[in-house]
Amino acid sequence: MIIRSITLKNFRNYKTETFTFHERFNLISGENAQGKTNLLEAIHLLCMLRPFKQVKMEELINLGEAEGRIKGEIESDSGLNEVHITLTKGGKAARLNGKVIYDAAKFLGRFNVVTFLSSDLKLVKGTPQDRRRYLDALICSLKPEHLKDLKSYVRALTQRNASLMRGQAMNALDVWDGKIAELGGKILRRRINLIQRLGPELEKNYRLISGLNSDIRIRYRPSFKMEGDFEEELRRELKSRFPQDKRRGTTSVGPHRDLPGFSIDGRDTSVFASQGEAKTVALALKTSEIELIKTILGRMPILLLDDITSELDERRKRFLFLLLEEFPGQVFVTATSPGEVLYNGDKRIFVIKSGRAQPAAHR
Repeated sequence: MIIRSITLKNFRNYKTETFTFHERFNLISGENAQGKTNLLEAIHLLCMLRPFKQVKMEELINLGEAEGRIKGEIESDSGLNEVHITLTKGGKAARLNGKVIYDAAKFLGRFNVVTFLSSDLKLVKGTPQDRRRYLDALICSLKPEHLKDLKSYVRALTQRNASLMRGQAMNALDVWDGKIAELGGKILRRRINLIQRLGPELEKNYRLISGLNSDIRIRYRPSFKMEGDFEEELRRELKSRFPQDKRRGTTSVGPHRDLPGFSIDGRDTSVFASQGEAKTVALALKTSEIELIKTILGRMPILLLDDITSELDERRKRFLFLLLEEFPGQVFVTATSPGEVLYNGDKRIFVIKSGRAQPAAHR
């Protein structure tokens, strides 16, 4: 899979700009706040139909403009694909090869991307919600039907909470309890399956990066006892907790309340991990994500690395650059100076200044 080109119009600080990329390595250089990260975000949006963070679409449009556009050419096993995205204050519209994409779940999984961002530290030191979102996003890229189940689950949860706020009786919630149990069981099962596959890779890569023989684990603490049938257990727990849920006006059990996390030698990383340990876990996690996509889907994802070298010490940088040297797919890296990126292969260098690309260099 290779992104051949991308054209941006009124996207973030870009007015109109077209980039033609190297099939292997692309270095995006420039001072801070010039548009390097914005270009990576546009690539992510092109491939995944979502930006790095949860933002309103109007925040992605150049100030004072009514709409923004992204057009890209992506070469995959199916041939050359054209993706068009239009951003407005009301949301976004996307087309693949001229056809409107009505269902994002049918688009996901076509083009896989793995990001290395400074904010990845939140996956280790942040909230359980950060980790739930990460697991779900990765599952969606591997099993697109997960997105549809997540959306349906949120709708059922919203309806159940509204019923609780209105003080309705327990039997009035039967429909929503059934939906939450059915969808929640599917979501939970996929998360646990992912963790079981991700765990061994994470342990291997963490030890490789750190040089330590530490016992690193991905933990998953569900909001209810999982014994036997997940769906039936969740349905019973919803009934059991109805009195307290009614008092609080919110649903206290389900995948939205589960607590994924990491531990090193039995210690919770969100509490006890040093900055160095947390960075190593984040780097090992992303490396494991690449290997998982390769194993399950049989193809290499595109790598997007945003100013990550400034966050790493020499040992971790050496591991990262070795990974990039050996990685056979397409890579995009941002840096304030080209000299920060120790990559010896052929590459294309883009120098970004105020949302404009200076003449590209080749090596």
